[in-house]
Amino acid sequence: MEPVVYLYDGTFAGMLHAIARAVKDGGAVHAITPTHRYTPTLFDTVITLKCDADQADRLLQYLQNLHPLAANLAVYAYLSGEGGVEMQMYSFVHLCLRRGKQALSYESHSAVAHLKGLFHAVSREAHRYKGLIRFRILADDLQYGPFEPHYNIISLCARHFRRRLAGCRWLLHDLQRNSALYWDTVDLQPVEVDTDFAAYVALHGEVPAAQLSENEQEYQQLWRAFHRAISNPARHNPQLQQQGMPQRYWKYLTEM
Repeated sequence: MEPVVYLYDGTFAGMLHAIARAVKDGGAVHAITPTHRYTPTLFDTVITLKCDADQADRLLQYLQNLHPLAANLAVYAYLSGEGGVEMQMYSFVHLCLRRGKQALSYESHSAVAHLKGLFHAVSREAHRYKGLIRFRILADDLQYGPFEPHYNIISLCARHFRRRLAGCRWLLHDLQRNSALYWDTVDLQPVEVDTDFAAYVALHGEVPAAQLSENEQEYQQLWRAFHRAISNPARHNPQLQQQGMPQRYWKYLTEM
C-alpha cells in the first residue's frame, strides 16, 4: 500500500483527528499536513479529512490521562506552527501507545526531543511577552496591546492578562497573524481588527496619535523621559542589550 497523505483543516482539533485517523488506519504515512500547506505531487495517495471533534477529544484526553505534559506537547506543537510537526506528534503517539507514560522519558527519541524543544521554545516566548507587551489606552478607554510573536502564543498571553487585568477592557493583537482577542471583563472572544488600523500599527509600531487617549499620550512622554533619565550613555552597550532582549521585541515598546 502506498504511503498516505492526510490533509486536515488547519485547526488544533483537525490536527488531532488526522493523527488519530492515521494511527487507526495503521498504514504507511507520508505526511499529515493542513490543506493550505499541501503541494500535490503525481503519485500521492491523499485522504482529505473533515474534522471529527469527538475523535480529537478522545486523543487529547488519552494524552492528558497519560500525563499532562503529553497533552501539552500536542498543544504547544500546534502553537509552534512549525511545518512537519504533525508527523512528530504521530510518531510520539505511536511511542505512547507502546510505552505508556514512559515515552516522555525517551529523551533520545527524535520526536520526544523535538516536541520538548518546541514546548520550551513556545513557553519561553510566551513568558517573555507577558512582561513585554505594552498596552496603549485608546480614546474609548480600551487597552490595546500589539505584538508580533514568532509563535502563535496569543491564547497563552490572553490567559495571563485575563487574570492580571480582569477588571479592564483590553484587546490583544497579534499583527504577525492579524488575529486578536478581546476581553470585555466577562468573556474572552476573537475579534477582527480594521485592516487600515492594523497596517498603520504594523508599519509605525504605534497607534495613530488621534486614537490614543490624552492620558496615554502624556504617560508615553513621561515614560520616555524617565527611560532617558535613568540611562547612562557611558555604559551604552547595544550588543549586551540585544542579548538580554533581542531586537525583534523592541518594535512595540514605548521606551524604544
